[in-house]
Amino acid sequence: MDGTLSDGPLTPADVRFSLNQLGVPASARLAVAVSGGADSLCLAALLKDVQPVVALVVDHCLRPSSAAETQLTSDRLAALGVESEVLVWRYDQLPTANIQAVAREARYGLMSEWCNANQIEFLCTAHHMDDQAETMMLRMARGSGVYGLAGMAGTRDLGRGVTLVRPLLGVPKNRLIATLNMKNLKWVEDPSNQNEIFDRVKIRNLLADPPLEGFRADRLAATAQRMRRSREALEFYQRQWLSDAVEFSGAGYAVLDKAKFNDVPEDIYLRALNSVIQFSGGGGYAPRFEKLMRLAGALTDDGFSGHTLSGVKFAPFADGKILVTREISAMEKAKSISSDVLWDGRFVVGEMGEAPGHNLLIGPLGDAGRKIIVEHFADMSGDAFTIPKQALPTLPAIFEGERLIAVPHMGYKPDERKTPILSHQWLTSSEIGKKTYRGMQ
Repeated sequence: MDGTLSDGPLTPADVRFSLNQLGVPASARLAVAVSGGADSLCLAALLKDVQPVVALVVDHCLRPSSAAETQLTSDRLAALGVESEVLVWRYDQLPTANIQAVAREARYGLMSEWCNANQIEFLCTAHHMDDQAETMMLRMARGSGVYGLAGMAGTRDLGRGVTLVRPLLGVPKNRLIATLNMKNLKWVEDPSNQNEIFDRVKIRNLLADPPLEGFRADRLAATAQRMRRSREALEFYQRQWLSDAVEFSGAGYAVLDKAKFNDVPEDIYLRALNSVIQFSGGGGYAPRFEKLMRLAGALTDDGFSGHTLSGVKFAPFADGKILVTREISAMEKAKSISSDVLWDGRFVVGEMGEAPGHNLLIGPLGDAGRKIIVEHFADMSGDAFTIPKQALPTLPAIFEGERLIAVPHMGYKPDERKTPILSHQWLTSSEIGKKTYRGMQ
């Protein structure tokens, strides 16, 4: 769907064409993120004439009026004939910094969790051409390279079988407004969209009256598309390097062959290191590039003795290789489990089996659990420890109260009960390299 072809209202056929281009089947039930603003309300109105859709409305509880605004949005959706679900962001303490970023992460977490629980594979958002131009300008101001200047992709894997879809990326904002006006639909204006305390608002105002002719949304979005093609080429070689230089274990650790750093240009292995970090750390976004460069410098130093970054520990290993594990202090604490629970941003609890008791927890094995494991396998050959002993405390373990009842990746299960099956969410796809580059700039 090319926003330059028309300035008029969009039709359901326009959106269906874009969904086809993005690989979304016509038979799929969709979810759409709706804030109540013009963009998302327009997309919901179009999608409901295309295929089954449910709108997800998140109440961030950041303003006293948020509950009333959420209800108003739900009422407007109901008037359109669109089913909606309200998701409430619960937090112990209101964030004081990076509020928009924190709220965004919470929003996507709530929506992707709901989609997973309700067997919905595609979550649509209303990001459009103007958003793409703003994103590119913001990243340019931050000194981003090819990855950041590639802007937003048409699709993005959110994990656990949910794909984020942006069918309006090629459409300028004015066409969305024209569509709403044609349908005589009203929307909520978020006051923060006018507040120049936020960098995105400053960029939006700059693009509304650009100092140079070339700083137009369509030109910037076209540049982002060309950058994305370059990014995809880089990712191709990064996946090749990962398959050759890194052994990924389903237990959540990796072994890195530092000798392979000499086989590719610096930018390839620097980007690939981010994949290793996200695999072992479960983080959704990349560390700053400067920190990756310091990590690479440490790893290639002859006197390398260890390094930590983003909750991930790099340590010397056998044969000159490097062991990459989760930093134990950064791991999520033990929590109650049920089917489809995601723990530590990495491990998905699958089939629960017939495990008795109502106090099953998933958490890190830890040092106390490591001692139990070592003692249990003490009379066995060294081959029993196919998992490096340094990685043992970071393994996911199943507890009943405080009692260790299973370490699935070690085959440890002292009684006959069936225990939950665990899978590493990044290894459930053959495209591990592609999936783990989220957020890199």
